[in-house]
Amino acid sequence: MPRSLIHGRRSKSVDFPAGIALFDSGHPPRYIYLLRSGRIFLVNSRGAIVDYLAPGNFFGEKCVLGSRYHDQIATSRSPVQVQALRKSELLDLIQHDRRFALRLLKSLALRLDRCEQSLADFVLERIERRLARLLARLAPAKPRSGWVRLQFSPSNSELARTIGTTRWQVSHYMRRFQRLGWLQRRPNLWVSREGLNEFLESSGRRPSN
Repeated sequence: MPRSLIHGRRSKSVDFPAGIALFDSGHPPRYIYLLRSGRIFLVNSRGAIVDYLAPGNFFGEKCVLGSRYHDQIATSRSPVQVQALRKSELLDLIQHDRRFALRLLKSLALRLDRCEQSLADFVLERIERRLARLLARLAPAKPRSGWVRLQFSPSNSELARTIGTTRWQVSHYMRRFQRLGWLQRRPNLWVSREGLNEFLESSGRRPSN
């Protein structure tokens, strides 16, 4: 395998084609990965998509748990390149490289925050708002105004697997968002920041079903 550097230390650089499971319930992760390019889906054993990972994200951190039960699947949504660190290499970097340790902790904290937001949405929000809030989370950090292309362009089926509903309902609401003028397919998904924010603000004032 080719090798490259993380803050001056050698680690494996690995390329995977689209549609490959980097690990699954039967093959727990042996490395912690840093996604360099491409897109990754994290899916649980029941097929629900629990997170969307873009370059800069770490994943596979459960390798530190050893042989405990693992039910998560990491699937490449596109061709990807990752940096692969063994547990011993990870611990060495954390101990000796504060910048790397901070980068790792920030990535995992952001994933935890997204997970907490998703859990709150399942408890508190209607399906329509769960979908709109998911689209907002998939938008890039910048620019903060105007039309932006989402970092992912999931299919309606994939969106349904993320927010816990049917593909038919997702199709219904996606068409509605397009009619409202803040969602477009070009063919990738684009949202208007202002239109999406206005929708979330106005729909949040309505009583929940």
